[in-house]
Amino acid sequence: GLSVAIGAAQAKKLNQDPQRVYVLMGDGEQQEGQVWEAAMAAAYHRAGNLVGIIDRNRIQNDDFVEKQMDPMPLAEKYRAFGWAVRDGLDGHDFAQIEDGLSWARDIKGQPAVVIFETTKGKGVSFMENNPGFHGAAPNADQYAAAMRELGAEA
Repeated sequence: GLSVAIGAAQAKKLNQDPQRVYVLMGDGEQQEGQVWEAAMAAAYHRAGNLVGIIDRNRIQNDDFVEKQMDPMPLAEKYRAFGWAVRDGLDGHDFAQIEDGLSWARDIKGQPAVVIFETTKGKGVSFMENNPGFHGAAPNADQYAAAMRELGAEA
């Protein structure tokens, strides 16, 4: 995740490659110590070509994030570690997604992170905010029901 992305961003800087490196992370992943070591390293090395994207859906493999070990407040923590932060964006709204990513492209001299608020399983009544579907695929009947709710053919 973030540690590998920092390596890629540093390699691009050394090679004078102007491209940015993007890394998608979950909010449950923010509980890991290596994420915070990497966040500190990214700011220390002024990885201005690194963009973190956090999917804040409040669910991880085991349960709801806050029931395991709530990593909030993420925005304040990333700011304290030296990142530019944009948070509170609706990860289901394409205009807000584009706005957040455009903002991140304009950041220079420091890593940037965009935190999107999302709902796991959005649009499917029995999947929405259901940790049971975080790491498990629906069975055939559930898939068909989900497709009906989304207005698509199964």
